[in-house]
Amino acid sequence: MEGIVAMNKKQRQLYQLATEVIRQKLTVREFSLISGKCYRQSRRIVAQVRKKDALALIHGNQGRAPHNRTSLTLEGELESQLRTKYYDFNLTHFQEMILEREGLRAGKNVIHRIARKHGLVKRPKRRQRKIHKPRVRLPSEGMLIQFDGSEHNWFGNFICDLIVGIDDATSKIVGAEFFIGETSLHCLKVMKDITAIHGIPDAYYLDEAGYFGKKDRDQDRTQIGRALETLESKVIIAGSAQAKGRVERLFGTLQDRLIAELRLNNIKTIPQANIFLKTVFIPAFEKRFSVPARDQKARYRPVHPTVNLENIFCRKDQRKVSGAHSFSWGGQTYVIRTDEPRDFRFRTININTHLDQSIDFDVRGLPVTAEIHSPQRKNDYYPNAINS
Repeated sequence: MEGIVAMNKKQRQLYQLATEVIRQKLTVREFSLISGKCYRQSRRIVAQVRKKDALALIHGNQGRAPHNRTSLTLEGELESQLRTKYYDFNLTHFQEMILEREGLRAGKNVIHRIARKHGLVKRPKRRQRKIHKPRVRLPSEGMLIQFDGSEHNWFGNFICDLIVGIDDATSKIVGAEFFIGETSLHCLKVMKDITAIHGIPDAYYLDEAGYFGKKDRDQDRTQIGRALETLESKVIIAGSAQAKGRVERLFGTLQDRLIAELRLNNIKTIPQANIFLKTVFIPAFEKRFSVPARDQKARYRPVHPTVNLENIFCRKDQRKVSGAHSFSWGGQTYVIRTDEPRDFRFRTININTHLDQSIDFDVRGLPVTAEIHSPQRKNDYYPNAINS
């Protein structure tokens, strides 16, 4: 209805006080005291009411749609995407993915408002934790690799292990791969990839798992300790999960983001997951979360061309070669081939088991050819003998 002005309680009170000033029942100073406005603002309000009457207290934008109002079409599209395709994404991750994959641009506050309105906020599971003083990052890349594995239902309908190495100085994921089981051979595979791609780091920060060793002892007796000692890379055993908090927090982020992206890309096998992890997810993760090192000079040491990483990052078992150039391993007797030019009698031979379960042999780094010995049976000596 024309001529009607809608005012709230505060506006009505100001209008009433202003009219009393105009009727000279109040002074401007008294208006200022009662309304809580400053003297100059009180004079302006009274002057505007004298000029425009009640319209003076109505904001000029009242009743108008804001210029930055989210359209109903965009709000409906965001609500639909949050409810269906991206139901397991956190809102920051959701904002990144809809811009990259759907071409939808929306501000963080808009997305949060729509998610709260429709009850679609993904709330993290929080638990009370003891507060630990944060450790300052080391200054250079390659000084320390925090290394660990996480058993989880990462994708598909089965549980597998993600083994990860993260650089302490930059938070870059320098090595990562999915496996069934967190074994020493699987850890060695990831360490070999880190060494081949980046170089030899100064140290690895590990937990007290049996294949890593215990704190202040046993590291050199494990397969991993032996491999890292060969390359002069130090093993540091953490006394608690909080001590290697950077890699522990990384798994929280990966379980929030990586699982959702694997599901979105319909990845259900380990080979598919490893390709996506290394070619798509990790490069994007580095751009989003890595930080520059304080010292730009990396500490990775190059691998000498003569070093065979395959024969370092494998399982090594040792046996003594007998005077007959034979040795026993795995319930079999092996004989070193007679055409070997070197004499290996009474030496220690290494049996190298690789990730694909293939085996080879070496003595102090020199490759050795050995074959399973099949002793002749009685009938081989006496072909006409009758079995009793």
